[in-house]
Amino acid sequence: MVIDTGEEDDGEELTDFLSSQGISYVDVLVITHFDKDHVGGADTFIETMETGEVFLPDYTGSHTEYIDFMDALEQKNIIPRTLKESEEFELGEAFVLIEPPLSYDSEGEKDPDNNFSLITTVTHGENRLLFMGDAEKRRILEWLPSKAPEGYDFLKIPHHGVYNKALPALIDAASPEYAVICSSDKNPAESETLNLLTQRNIRTFQTKDGDITIVSDGSHLECSQE
Repeated sequence: MVIDTGEEDDGEELTDFLSSQGISYVDVLVITHFDKDHVGGADTFIETMETGEVFLPDYTGSHTEYIDFMDALEQKNIIPRTLKESEEFELGEAFVLIEPPLSYDSEGEKDPDNNFSLITTVTHGENRLLFMGDAEKRRILEWLPSKAPEGYDFLKIPHHGVYNKALPALIDAASPEYAVICSSDKNPAESETLNLLTQRNIRTFQTKDGDITIVSDGSHLECSQE
């Protein structure tokens, strides 16, 4: 399973990496939302990598990258699954839950895409991994009440580490051992977010510092960076 494909220039890097790992077929592609830094490489991905099911939020994107992606799906005769309700399935030894927003109503937001993010939970044995897309305050707060207080071992911090007032509640509910922030030197994580994680003794990695590998054996989870 692949979750998001980065920007336009990242598509080739992503498929080259998968090929280097001996992967020629991906069972599931999840695009959390249609901002160009999440869907940008998706056309290259679809054109290059044999892909099974594609899960998308149920709204129409506005960027050129989204249009190119939809064209690539059509060319490959892939009909994506646009989610209005949660989807749960087995993937090898793991269980995957993909949750769409309660509504795709923008409620007057100027740029609602982030709050349309699909939220994905992967459960592998005793390990639970949570991928939040770019969920901002409204999306986090609508999602939190439905969660059982089981906690997670891993949390992909939403929206590149940009701070919002719902983050403390999310981090406390998830209570992960590890957190990863998709960041860059140009757009590093905000200090308020990093402070939250430091105060809670959560081991935190940023992609700006190198490639991150997470390994689960069903009992233990290890996170490392090169």
